[in-house]
Parts: sequence; C-alpha cells; structure tokens
Amino acid sequence: MRIITVMILIAIVALMFAGQTAYKFDLEHNTTRDIYNLTENSLIWNSSIGENIKTNIKSEMDIRGYDVNIKRFGNVLGEFINFLGYSVMEVGKWSIEYGYSNPEHDLGFFLNFLIKIFWLILIIVLIPLVIPLLAIIYLSFKGVYLLTIKIKEWFKKNGKRKTKT
Repeated sequence: MRIITVMILIAIVALMFAGQTAYKFDLEHNTTRDIYNLTENSLIWNSSIGENIKTNIKSEMDIRGYDVNIKRFGNVLGEFINFLGYSVMEVGKWSIEYGYSNPEHDLGFFLNFLIKIFWLILIIVLIPLVIPLLAIIYLSFKGVYLLTIKIKEWFKKNGKRKTKT
C-alpha cells in the first residue's frame, strides 16, 4: 500500500468515527437527527475553485497561437479539481452516514491497524536517509576532532616560538 492510500483510508475511518460519535451524542441527549438530510445540506462542495481556475487561465492569455490549447487545458484542470472535490465530499458524507447508521461496528481496531501501517511505511521510507545522515554526523565529529588537534598543534608550535624569542 502506498502512503497516500493509507492516509485516505485513515480519513474515511475517522469520518466514520465522527458519525458514530454523533450517534452516541444523540443517545446521551435523547435526541434524533436526520443524518442524511444533515450531511446533504451542510457538506456541499464549492465548485467555484475550478471555475476560477478556468476563468483565470482564459483571461490572462494574450498569445493567439496558444489560446485554444491553454483554454482547453484550463477547462480540463478546472473540471478535474471539481471532480476531486466533489468525490471527496461525497465519500465524506457516505462515511459519516455509515458511522451514524452503524454504531455497533468497532472501527478502532481497523483505525489502529491503519495508523500502524502508516508509521511503518513512514519508517521504511526514512530508513535510506538514516545511513547518509549517520555518515554526515560521523564526518562532522571527525572533522571537528581533527580540527581541534590541528589547532592544539598550532598553539603548541606558536607557543614555543614566542618563548624562544
């Protein structure tokens, strides 16, 4: 698994936990809520980000030969951003609704497992950096040690010259 996939799974499970927490809160306060209506009305993707990208790319280009291509690229980029944002919002809504309607599932084990996998992947990624880092630290200390020896020798040499004169 790649680290991005693990982070996405952690986010989905965390949103399921949010839905379960909302359900437990409702149980404690003897209230009920329509979770589907709540998520539908409160979690809405603002598609103006993609529209701004399309508009900015269209208005800033003055070169005639590249206008068509740049406009098309802006359209594709804007729609892709809208697609990603809309997908994230819908998966988030689904996760919260699933956690709210299925509070009996214990997702703690799964979340802990994903977090451990995340840290394991992070450590595996950082292991190749350890050897060069240790080499740099060793060479730094070795260089400082050799420098202090040379400075001591220089002081001894210059100290003897001053006493002879």
